[in-house]
Amino acid sequence: MNDLLQKYNDYMRLKDCRAEYTLSNGLSIDFTYKEENFIHLLGLHKLIDIQLIQFFNDKTNKKVQTKYIISRIKKAKFTDEMVKASVFYPDIATRYESFSYDNLTTLTYTDAVINFNPALIKSKIKSDYLLFEEKPGLEYNHLGIAMDPKTGQTYIETFFHQDTDMYISGQTICKSEGFYPVYCG
Repeated sequence: MNDLLQKYNDYMRLKDCRAEYTLSNGLSIDFTYKEENFIHLLGLHKLIDIQLIQFFNDKTNKKVQTKYIISRIKKAKFTDEMVKASVFYPDIATRYESFSYDNLTTLTYTDAVINFNPALIKSKIKSDYLLFEEKPGLEYNHLGIAMDPKTGQTYIETFFHQDTDMYISGQTICKSEGFYPVYCG
């Protein structure tokens, strides 16, 4: 099985599951794993030299949306080999390689940015919260949580690794006090 399909299958084990973090200020952040966020979580939207992704990124294209790309992954028409052949793969390599069921379910984020302000770093991230953990060597894993304005539910918007503190510097930070593992219902 190709690694891209394996990543999708692993992620689907979490579809509609919820997890929750409690913070030192009393706030709880819970979120749902949603299938439609898979493409973005992996960073595939950044591989703009792949025609399929060009169509996906074209907001006027009604055919090539998340479900279509996922169908291509399932049929081995969009593969790990194609992802890694992209000239833009180095931009997502760390995110892509660290994306796994274990990393999505066992990372214990120690801190959270509350009311993330993307304007401070000119980011397009729409997350309301950024859970993060510092790794050895001042590197960080981030899990961005956003609220769906239509449903009011929170979901994972982004997952990435950063070798600087640029996403947390100058933001409001709160300590994580507890993690309640994934549960499906």
